[in-house]
Amino acid sequence: MWARSMPRRVLLVLLVLLAAGIRITYAVTTGHASTMTPIEGQIAHDIVADGRWFVGNKLAHYEGVPGHGHELIDPASLDLTSADRHGQWYPAITHPIGTGVVIAGLWALTGSERYIQIEVLQALLDAVVVLLVYWIAMQLFDRAFPAMLAAGMYAIYPPIAWDTADPYDDIWAVDFTIAIVAAYLMMMRSGHRWRWLLGCGVLSGLGAYFRPQVILIVPVLAVVTVPATGWREALRRALTTALVVSILLAPWTVRNYEDFHAFIPIRSGLWETMVGGLAELPVGGFASIEGPAHRAHPHLQVESPAWDAVLKPYFIRAVEQHPLDYLEVLAHRVLLATVLMHETIWMRRGAGAVLDASGGVFAFAVEHPFELLEYALQPLVFVLAMLGLALTWRRWKRQNTMLVAIALCVLAPYIAMHVEGRYLLPACFVYFIWIGLGAELAVQRVKRRSSVPLRRPRIGALVGDRSG
Repeated sequence: MWARSMPRRVLLVLLVLLAAGIRITYAVTTGHASTMTPIEGQIAHDIVADGRWFVGNKLAHYEGVPGHGHELIDPASLDLTSADRHGQWYPAITHPIGTGVVIAGLWALTGSERYIQIEVLQALLDAVVVLLVYWIAMQLFDRAFPAMLAAGMYAIYPPIAWDTADPYDDIWAVDFTIAIVAAYLMMMRSGHRWRWLLGCGVLSGLGAYFRPQVILIVPVLAVVTVPATGWREALRRALTTALVVSILLAPWTVRNYEDFHAFIPIRSGLWETMVGGLAELPVGGFASIEGPAHRAHPHLQVESPAWDAVLKPYFIRAVEQHPLDYLEVLAHRVLLATVLMHETIWMRRGAGAVLDASGGVFAFAVEHPFELLEYALQPLVFVLAMLGLALTWRRWKRQNTMLVAIALCVLAPYIAMHVEGRYLLPACFVYFIWIGLGAELAVQRVKRRSSVPLRRPRIGALVGDRSG
């Protein structure tokens, strides 16, 4: 038994090392992402240097330094003495606080406020997640080849590897999603179900401080497994997890009520995101929503709970007046979240618009092959995953239903609000499993066809049998 499993274990260790090497290389060579806001660094610096928790400082500038464009700059490279001494503080609420707290802990331990620390930590943690991807696939399907292929794809998948170089919440959303799914499967097979169910709640509650959508995973999985467990067990799992999540989020909710006098369990900005999502597609009915709101409420600060509350009726009114335009936006988001899914910054800092390129797609492919690869990789992964799902649906209907539910937990909230490629990365491990299953099925069919012996015709059939 040990001799048989040894090569597989060695291969898994090699995949983890490969994943860590790719991710750390991204962290060391690409610099800090210019697409992210520096709020996590601000929160961390204010905790470590000023002892102020979960606040921002209007006088502290962490980006836009001359000679660096909009790239994030390590606070250790900046002189923030004056900003710290005469700070204009405001409570942070528009972004999840999880990454900022992790960064603050690393800076407090090392005494150096540099982003490379969180980038390396994210790289190492996400490399270990390769093992969870393999384990989840094995628990669901008990097929070594698809599980190993899924783990290998996760290890080398460039969009996820690049995302670990961002000192931001996105890669934590990926890792927490996979960890919650693994804990739930362990709960289903363990003799200590309550222990693992509480673990699901703890992971969901902590994960909500990075990406709130992870709260949906356990309740949705409980619902889709009702045929096997019954409604009582499903309610027990969902409510237990919800109770643990509520306990973990209670301190933050109380803090928000004290600062903003409003019930904000995680973060504000929902309606601001919904309004921003209407601009994804330039349709006439949603040309300008924030402009009238600014003119009607010039005293309100953007990205504040009060501003978010003001935008809610504007959004609802716009959708009521232009329902067909809104359906068009939703359809566009569905395409962006599926066959048009792409995050084109992991190879050459942005591939540009392939479909709108001068000379057509073929000319673009000839002149810019790397950019085309960058643009086409994620849609290709989705299409291959759907093919694998279609080929294996009947054989593993229960397991595939769970994977579909996990993918929808990731995609559906953003289809309702606003779609960006980085938001969709937590669903990729599901796609890799489907691709692994489809690949194994294709290999088996090829082997069957090649193993069927060719029937040798009789000699008489070749020369013409004239007997009789």
